[in-house]
Amino acid sequence: MAEAVPHWRHRLAAVMRKGAVTAAIAMFARVSSQIALVGVTLVATRMLTPTAFGVFAIAAALLTLARTMLYTGPFEYLLKAPEDGTPHVARACLLVNFVAALAWLVLLGAAGLAAPRIFGSPAVGAVILALAPSNLVAAYTGWLEALLLRSGRLRPYYAITVTVEFVSGIGAALLLVAGCGLWALVAQVYMRLLLFVAVYVLIVRAPSPGWAPPGVAREVLRWSGGRYGSVLVGFLGNYSGDLLLGAVFSPAAAGVYRAGSRIVTALADVFVQPAGLLTATTLSAARARGEARRGAWLRLLALFGAPAFSALALLALLADRLTPIVLGPAWAAAAPVVAIFCVARMAALLTAVASAVLVVEDRQGRLLWVQGVAAVATAGLTIAAASAGAIAAALVTTLVAAVMAAVLLRDAWLCDVPTMAESRRDALRSAIIPLVGAFGAAGGMTLALRGAGDGVLPLACALAAGVAGWGLAAWYVGPELRRTLSALADGPAPAE
Repeated sequence: MAEAVPHWRHRLAAVMRKGAVTAAIAMFARVSSQIALVGVTLVATRMLTPTAFGVFAIAAALLTLARTMLYTGPFEYLLKAPEDGTPHVARACLLVNFVAALAWLVLLGAAGLAAPRIFGSPAVGAVILALAPSNLVAAYTGWLEALLLRSGRLRPYYAITVTVEFVSGIGAALLLVAGCGLWALVAQVYMRLLLFVAVYVLIVRAPSPGWAPPGVAREVLRWSGGRYGSVLVGFLGNYSGDLLLGAVFSPAAAGVYRAGSRIVTALADVFVQPAGLLTATTLSAARARGEARRGAWLRLLALFGAPAFSALALLALLADRLTPIVLGPAWAAAAPVVAIFCVARMAALLTAVASAVLVVEDRQGRLLWVQGVAAVATAGLTIAAASAGAIAAALVTTLVAAVMAAVLLRDAWLCDVPTMAESRRDALRSAIIPLVGAFGAAGGMTLALRGAGDGVLPLACALAAGVAGWGLAAWYVGPELRRTLSALADGPAPAE
């Protein structure tokens, strides 16, 4: 027994190292991708007017709905399907994805023809029509991506993502500088998809061509039906502000709203996307092997929440100083929208993890119901508040997002009731204490320098203080944060 101690210490250290590397790669990949996204956004806000940017924001909102449909349903079904019969399931998922892509091609075509009358701008319709065919490529790309993730090859996936995002982002920026205007952003969509296809075809072991058994295809479509509805109502909750502001006011109002949202989303997505993806892949893989992963989702939420909540709190605190510097003086009106959306994206992290739990537990019906209520509430409140402008639209979106996150978090908890009280306490401490440290230090520095003006130096001092405060707080809860890394280890979950 004397030799068991160093053996288990070595195993625990290896587990935490592996978890740390996986989490670090995931967040680094999202940081790199969002740097590319923000870089294109910054070039676009300087080369395009708020009206022109708003035109693309409206068209991109509709494309996002179609695109999300292709990364839902069959995509998720393929991730969690049992290992037996994988070729038949994979072919069925590809077939359903292509059918969905064709349906969206028709729907977006109709939307493009109707857009000039709805939004009062022929440019909106032209951009929608130009983007619609990209869904056919996305159907195949999403299928290949699901196969790659199913194989557990997360590191190649993130490496490919970073490379493609940077290359397509650089291409779009060059086209913007060359004076291509809105069409540079349209070209970026196609560049990105075609690059993904080119790389995935080389490294993904796809099943040999063949016809999908009708019974399997029907099962995939049946399972996906609830997820399609969930995506639709989620879209209405997230993007109704863009569309309603564009219809009630102008594309310029939608541009201010979307520019503020995009800056916050770029920061939040560094944490939200990996948190949701790693929760889904971790729990799905465990379920496919017949294992239990009690408390894993809660530990992952804490792991990503510790930096995410703090970073978003700092951005909200300093939004009035940062926004004109980041987007340019013409976009100062977006600063309040940035601050408000920081709270919405905090809620989005909770929603992403909780939604992954419900999908893996086959509770997409409940998820659809909650998202449906949230979408109706968001749309209704946005219509009521639309006359007040972008700030009011952001406020109602954030309010509904916070309530939805609380409800879904409760549902996820009910799926994993046996989780120990110690795990719950560790998760709460890991996420909240760094937030308090960062916000308190930055807020104190901001108050101390309130007479120093709005220059870069006071902003830099406040940011430095926030980072230092976060570092001290993270060191304080270091043991809890290190324990959360075990959730990313391979093999059976640690006993609770």
